[in-house]
Amino acid sequence: MAEEGRRFLGGIRTRSQKLDSGEALFRAGDEARAIFHLERGVLRLGSFQRAQAGELVAEDALFLPAYPCDAVALSPSRIEIFPKAAVLLHLSAHPQINMAFSAYLAGQVRALRGRLDLMRLNRAPDRVVAYLTQLGADKDTIRLDRPLVAVAEEIGLTHEALYRALARLQRDNRLIRPGRGLFRLL
Repeated sequence: MAEEGRRFLGGIRTRSQKLDSGEALFRAGDEARAIFHLERGVLRLGSFQRAQAGELVAEDALFLPAYPCDAVALSPSRIEIFPKAAVLLHLSAHPQINMAFSAYLAGQVRALRGRLDLMRLNRAPDRVVAYLTQLGADKDTIRLDRPLVAVAEEIGLTHEALYRALARLQRDNRLIRPGRGLFRLL
């Protein structure tokens, strides 16, 4: 799913750039000239958001004069640069692609709202249940596509708090883990 956003931008001439760990892709207030596809690595956006390999970054720059936050590489990274003017021209010239891209962005907003709702939950077990429910573990067994350490960070818990919450949910017969990376809420 991470590569989904990139598919709408086919045919646009791009260039690639490597970033060293700690190097900024852009800073808050820099002129918004491009959006980016993170080919490999991890970027920190602002104070707490992270972008993983395969994700689009700074899509809001299409409609802003300047980047609203910093984007800094947390590991050696490689990005593909899509010039803002070329993206806007591409979307204007292809209304069906524009609609599909808009639907993709709406889905991103929906997912972000879900994560924000999740972060409002104070108790770790409640947060874990809400996260797994968002992924469908209340209906079927799901397989996580990332390590538990990454999940903990994504939902605002330490990995220790996540492991304790999972153990508690299993003890309370609210969760089964039929295999490595597999989860099912009861």
